[in-house]
Amino acid sequence: MAPMTRSLSCLVRLAPCARNAVALVAVLAMSAAAYGCVTLSCTEVGCNDSFSIITTTADRSWAAGEYALEISVDGDEVSCSYTWTNTPQPGGGGVFVQCSETVTVSLNAATRCTQTTSGDAISQSCTPIPGQFVQGIAVRGTPARVDVVVRRDGAVVGERSFTPQYQVSYPNGEACGPECRGDAQEWELP
Repeated sequence: MAPMTRSLSCLVRLAPCARNAVALVAVLAMSAAAYGCVTLSCTEVGCNDSFSIITTTADRSWAAGEYALEISVDGDEVSCSYTWTNTPQPGGGGVFVQCSETVTVSLNAATRCTQTTSGDAISQSCTPIPGQFVQGIAVRGTPARVDVVVRRDGAVVGERSFTPQYQVSYPNGEACGPECRGDAQEWELP
């Protein structure tokens, strides 16, 4: 008699046919648990809908000066400004400006990154490139159109309209959510 059947027969007196049925059900239940009943396990990585503009110059330098940005997000006007001395903050940090609840501008050192794989683990290490900088404009949400004018010391150094082409991503897998839409476009100033 199978161990499962023996333990059940101690609790309830079963006819031989019923004992065989109980044993069969127990074996089928264990098989299903071992081979086919997989529960979905989701991580809780969050994400936000966003549009980003990565702004550089041809040689990736960023001239010192007083910068003013005029940004139109679906017709809503946002202005912000910052001073750049061509000297990164201690630790390589640059400038960060919160222009509105949904728009930020940052200026940071350009970086060179290397990726290392060891078994199933992947790591990435990034180091700043001396004298090279990248301005980032980040817009939270999914605007249909973003217009940007960049001025340095009062003179226009760039003006452009952007029409985002959003891609959908699922950081935890499509079955788990959330669904996020994002686009990043590059813009090279003179």
